[in-house]
Amino acid sequence: MIRALVLLACMVLSTGAMAAEKVYNAETATLSNGMQVVVVPVHRTPAVTHMVWYKAGAGEEPQGISGTAHFLEHLMFKGTPNIPSGKFSEIIQQMGGNDNAFTAWDYTAFFQTVPKEKLADVMRMESERMNDMTPAINEVYSEKQVVMEERRQTIESDPGRILGERMNQVLFPNHPYGRPIIGWMPEMQKLTWVDSLAFYKKWYAPNNAVLVVSGDTTLAEVLPMAEATYGQLKREAVPVRARPVSPRLPGDVTVTLSREDVREPEWMRELRVPSERQDGSASMALSLLEDLLGGNTGRLYQELVVKQKIASSADVSYSGYAWDDATFSIYATPVAGVSLDKIEAAVGKVLDDVAAKGFTEDEVKKSIARIQDSAVYERDSLSGPAMTIGYALATGVSLDEVETWPSRLETLTPADAQDALKMYIIGQTGVTGRLLPKAVQP
Repeated sequence: MIRALVLLACMVLSTGAMAAEKVYNAETATLSNGMQVVVVPVHRTPAVTHMVWYKAGAGEEPQGISGTAHFLEHLMFKGTPNIPSGKFSEIIQQMGGNDNAFTAWDYTAFFQTVPKEKLADVMRMESERMNDMTPAINEVYSEKQVVMEERRQTIESDPGRILGERMNQVLFPNHPYGRPIIGWMPEMQKLTWVDSLAFYKKWYAPNNAVLVVSGDTTLAEVLPMAEATYGQLKREAVPVRARPVSPRLPGDVTVTLSREDVREPEWMRELRVPSERQDGSASMALSLLEDLLGGNTGRLYQELVVKQKIASSADVSYSGYAWDDATFSIYATPVAGVSLDKIEAAVGKVLDDVAAKGFTEDEVKKSIARIQDSAVYERDSLSGPAMTIGYALATGVSLDEVETWPSRLETLTPADAQDALKMYIIGQTGVTGRLLPKAVQP
């Protein structure tokens, strides 16, 4: 998924060929209340994807009430003065569309894909719950049970995700990225409407949101609708996003999780690296490095899986869309009979070899072409552009930086990828995760 997001960010106009013009040719304006509006014309089908991105997520939660941002996302579907609880999605379906929402550390987003003629109706609905969410108290309690069950099913039943939580906790001490987006269960059990309402009043405002519309429309068509709906909402005194400083690890840390329900061992390693907002050049080089090392064509897979046959999978992931430090992750699953120690040594050898010898010009050219070729087929989708632009704007990256990503990618050389590896990966402190099966005791 992370790789797909990076690929979406570098879509081009024709396969294998760079164009100097912008990727999306997005149009943008700002309403009088401070809400940014971005429109991406995609005239392939008479439909649109409408997205509202709030620049607030789990990273803005006060200490001790983790899960509040995600809980609020759920409560946003529980009623407004003109839309009864549970009816929002039902109305969207009656329009012939679909909708959903998601929460991350740095943002919360709500989206609908509907026929073009329903866009004004969707804007009225979404702007109402931006300003006047009114869930009943019994709905608040029942939805808390829903999010707690979601944690049980998606996190606590998955050893790999539990290990990932613990690794983040170590990698980002004294920082929101160190706690799960969905929340810690003991704190989720204490979630209240009062806390959710306080978060809502503090962060959910037009001047802290971005409206992105992608599809068969233009800014000239969208702007009057936006003014008539979102433009009528009052600008609020939204605080400046501020995060505590997270100290760097003084040395490498290994986190081991052993459980009876682990089917096969896994090895992973995570490091803190620059995000796109922090350092655009470094982020671009790390994105290239991700492709050169990861995927079925990357150095890790080819060496560990294809040549040595000691792993059943090997991959790398990086996404530069983060407000603070981003994460560079390396994964490998050994085949039966191969130890995690052997896998770790093999990964280290591949990285050391690249650090010493670098990549070839041909590898880099193919990598850039591969990124472009994988992305071009997504460029004219409805949701793809809205997602990519939303991720960027919500994490402090400008629209112009998104639009010019391909031309900047074209300037990268083998030395850039090699330098990124030596500067941010080789010899840097990080967290190693080891997932192991546990023998059931008689």
